[in-house]
Amino acid sequence: MSRSKSLLVVIGGVTGAGCRWVLQSQFAEPSGGSIHWAILLVNVAGCFVLGVILGKKVKENLYLLLGAGFCGGLTTFSTFAVDAASLLKDSYLKEAIIYIFLSVIISMFSFLVGNKAGKEWQ
Repeated sequence: MSRSKSLLVVIGGVTGAGCRWVLQSQFAEPSGGSIHWAILLVNVAGCFVLGVILGKKVKENLYLLLGAGFCGGLTTFSTFAVDAASLLKDSYLKEAIIYIFLSVIISMFSFLVGNKAGKEWQ
């Protein structure tokens, strides 16, 4: 990958991670079996945006900036996994199942809706 293409991913990634940090700072940290709503929100939003990008079949540079970069920086599967594992470890089985279900199903649905919207906006 060329330097300019790598730079697009870096710029998008820094922007996406910054947006995630700002959003997370607006929500209280989860405690006592509560769901990490900020992480759920960024993952759902990122899936929607990526769906639009892939549905619209944008040019490579825009995909690198927004898809690989921004969506890659905004979303966080690792934090979702840590949050779900923490709920399970702390014996919040019902909350863990709800969090996992909501995260996977709503994110997939969000991607599909975004993808359909992207195809229609062509």
